[in-house]
Amino acid sequence: MSVSQSNLSSAKYGYDFVVATTQSSVNATLKEFMSAMTEPVVVACYVADVNGNPVPIDYATLVQQANGSDPFTVPNGADPNINQDLKNLFAARFMTGFKAQIGLPPGIPPTSIPDVVTLTGDTSSVTYNLMCSEFTVVEYKAGGFAPPSWMNLSQQPGSPWLFTSKVDLRLLTTDQSDYSKLPPAVQAQIKNLGGNAFSVQQLLFDLDNAALETTPTISGVDPSSNLYACLQKYFLDTYYTALQQNGQPVLGCNVSQSTVPPATLTLTDLNFETSPYLGTNGQPVVNPTPDQQGLYTLNYLCAANGNTLPAPSQFGWNWMEPADEANFDGVIAINRNTFANFFASQLPDYVSSNCYLSNVRVYMDGLDVDYSWSLTPYQTPTVSQPASGAVVLSYSYSSTASDKAGLNGDMGQMTLSPSFTLTVSFTGNTIVIVQHLVIYLRVQVMQTSADGNVVDKTITDTYTLAVDDNGNLTASLSSVPVDNSQTPSTNGFLNFFTGLNAIISDIATWTRNFTQTNFTDIPVSDLQSFVFPGGKTFAFKDAAFSDNQDLTTHITYVDPS
Repeated sequence: MSVSQSNLSSAKYGYDFVVATTQSSVNATLKEFMSAMTEPVVVACYVADVNGNPVPIDYATLVQQANGSDPFTVPNGADPNINQDLKNLFAARFMTGFKAQIGLPPGIPPTSIPDVVTLTGDTSSVTYNLMCSEFTVVEYKAGGFAPPSWMNLSQQPGSPWLFTSKVDLRLLTTDQSDYSKLPPAVQAQIKNLGGNAFSVQQLLFDLDNAALETTPTISGVDPSSNLYACLQKYFLDTYYTALQQNGQPVLGCNVSQSTVPPATLTLTDLNFETSPYLGTNGQPVVNPTPDQQGLYTLNYLCAANGNTLPAPSQFGWNWMEPADEANFDGVIAINRNTFANFFASQLPDYVSSNCYLSNVRVYMDGLDVDYSWSLTPYQTPTVSQPASGAVVLSYSYSSTASDKAGLNGDMGQMTLSPSFTLTVSFTGNTIVIVQHLVIYLRVQVMQTSADGNVVDKTITDTYTLAVDDNGNLTASLSSVPVDNSQTPSTNGFLNFFTGLNAIISDIATWTRNFTQTNFTDIPVSDLQSFVFPGGKTFAFKDAAFSDNQDLTTHITYVDPS
């Protein structure tokens, strides 16, 4: 089971293309990005209202109202009865505050840093670990039956505080998901359809968005401690719950847009799904090993050019196999019909230039018989896209014209019948385009006639595909032309009396000269104008068609910075 079985044109799927990246590669790239990211430090402070409930206050405003006292500079365990800063903060009704910055926690060997994201068999959600490079919590307890107290504690190197939640990545507007309830502007931020749609920066933004998450659980902090109670009450229950209402990032994570190479397929809708690793029986492996868990994939289900995005449906194959993991981070697969439609948009002018409407006239001019003929190009062919098999696109056109002179044509007759076919096949790492142009001619002078294919040409173009690092499709052409054209004739004795051979030769020569300028190889530039999506996020490694003719390429993340 591998990407060679990709079958996006199946009625079960129907996505224009899919981007699938493994859990291992997502985590490695997220950690690389987070190790160098410079997200802002988020500061949140709360003061008591008239009923003693916490309400947010701007940090700078708090310091001003507390006569310049900064709660984050007051040492842990300071005595509220004698410390002037704490007296000032008490007068300003200060309750609690925290200062945090998203990033990798310090003091942990890279191999021991927890995964940022864990994919599960639940295709609608992932597990996310919010980690911080720094986190400080301060709290003033005014006392009551106990004396007042002051806490100022920070995450220590090697002992990270983790906030683990489930993130619902179903970005659908037709259900009652949290995403569907958000304002359109916030939905657009989460479902980024721009050039950074597949970046780990965007993924981190989505994972860190409170509207998509369950309320996190805390690890790395003693559940019986005042610190745990403070984090639970204020960071999660108060701060976090407020963010869930408007769908903002928990710790200010943002995505900076950048210029990216334009892709041929314009992304117009997307959704997420996860794929567990499947065994040889086609079912998810029970109790997967760490290596198999690493091959779980996060799938971007994509619609292009305004097409409707089908609902998520579990794939029946693995996007990545163990042999792939050492060299690639994932794959992009493009629906056979979507890529065939790309050809359908490239070929019409060329194809129609080889579709000829024939016209003939045979008439008496005194005692002589005259023959006239014409071929008019740019006719409309019949187009079909087979649902299965190597042939993904075919064109056909034919016409016929006949005329005669004299009684029942006893003085002269002529028939001219052009036909043109073109098929496009996807197989292996090649595109094979076969063209066949035939022009049948029959001419009769009195009782003598001759007929045959004055044009019978076939061109078989085989394009071997590759893709460069920027996602541009490249192709090398091997062309095999075959010319079976003939000039029909009669024997010399009969021709002496009729002049038939000369008439046929004139028609054949004209027909060949008229058609040869249009009947050529398909330009390689038509193929090389195709650009894969994700050119800023990924480097591309190869190009090949699946057994079901989806165009696939392996990908690796580029430097996320």
